[in-house]
Amino acid sequence: MKLAQIGFGGIGRTVADSLNTDSNSSYAAIAARPHQTADVQATLGKVPLVDSAPDLLAQEPDLVVECASHGALRQYGEAVLAAGIDLIAVSVGILAEPAYRDRLLSVAAQSGARLIIPSGAIGGVDVVKAARHADLDHVTYTTRKAPALWRNTPAEEMVDLSAVSGPVLFFDDTAERAALLFAEKANVTATLALAGLGFEKTGVQFWADPDYLRSTHQIALTGTTGTMTIELANTVSPLDRKSSWLTAMSIVDAVRSRNAILKVG
Repeated sequence: MKLAQIGFGGIGRTVADSLNTDSNSSYAAIAARPHQTADVQATLGKVPLVDSAPDLLAQEPDLVVECASHGALRQYGEAVLAAGIDLIAVSVGILAEPAYRDRLLSVAAQSGARLIIPSGAIGGVDVVKAARHADLDHVTYTTRKAPALWRNTPAEEMVDLSAVSGPVLFFDDTAERAALLFAEKANVTATLALAGLGFEKTGVQFWADPDYLRSTHQIALTGTTGTMTIELANTVSPLDRKSSWLTAMSIVDAVRSRNAILKVG
């Protein structure tokens, strides 16, 4: 299987470092920024680097993985799906835009390609997906993290992060609002919304809390199938010490599961 990957930051490097050892797949192209060339070559050797959708498609990949940004998904997504190539994407917060979501899915439907969304930094997506086929009443996502981890996000306009000394709830709204406002920081809210009740019916809370030194995700579900409450405190990738290791591994799992004989979940 020939892979093309969009993005080679911390998550992209971690994904490539794992998949490069697979015997049944190989990298055909990497869409990366010029300053990432050395990292790409150190990890994958002389894999073609591209900076446009036509150049990426010219390498004839069987599967494309996006782990870059909303802008990158917008740049490459439609072209990849229109070419009939399956796309695994993590920058799914952009799908909170109804017009773009409809356009992307329409392109995929016409070509027969699939848009595959891995679970990313959260868990319990399989439970949410299953429960929605019965009566799913309530799904909420809550994240708690130290004030410093909210810097350089819209949180700075909602709360004085430097003055936070205890738990502060500064955002309580829908997944749609969270994904559109917090962009790259709220992709998981979009994943949860797409798995369950949709963007307008999925509740989201953001807390600044000095007691949570790592990003902590809490998901709660109620429905006729039962209830679920889970909490994850994720570690960072050893390659860059800041990106989500679980997100990278969820992409690796999605790639390896694509042609697996045994599939679980």
